[in-house]
Amino acid sequence: MPYLVTLVILLGVLCLVNLALTLGVIRRLRRYSDQLATQSGQGQGAILAEGALAPPYVASATDGSAVSRDLITEPVVVGFFSTGCDACHEALPDFLTLAAAFPREQVLAVIVDRTGEAGPQRERLEPVARVVVEDLGGPVASALQVRAFPAFALVGGGGRILASGLRLDQVITLSRA
Repeated sequence: MPYLVTLVILLGVLCLVNLALTLGVIRRLRRYSDQLATQSGQGQGAILAEGALAPPYVASATDGSAVSRDLITEPVVVGFFSTGCDACHEALPDFLTLAAAFPREQVLAVIVDRTGEAGPQRERLEPVARVVVEDLGGPVASALQVRAFPAFALVGGGGRILASGLRLDQVITLSRA
């Protein structure tokens, strides 16, 4: 009987040690994930970095208007979304709120349509933004070197990137200034 009690106590201690180690790993993974998002969000590989100049591109918005780097004269808030992306669906309401604070001509939403189901996103974005629907590797996403979704940028006159990131709050602070 004393062996059984000792074994149960030892097993309990091992479970507590395992729990402590698991919580430590989770904490480290969260910290690493935040660092990675911050680094990527500053344009290091996910979207063109702040200060970079976007190469020329031409696309058509869903309303028939032309979208081009050379047509940008005032800062434009740009959001990149993908149809098969859960994070994009989560970021969309915040982008819509931000977009409503700007004239429609100063907001561009690019939907990379991987599934052929851009309709719902398009309908929500069109009242507050010019919307471009393109395939993966389309002209706007390629020019701004978007490799992760959602991605956001504040693009100034002539296509200069004023701010960029994977989180909308990385672009909001500059767009409000």
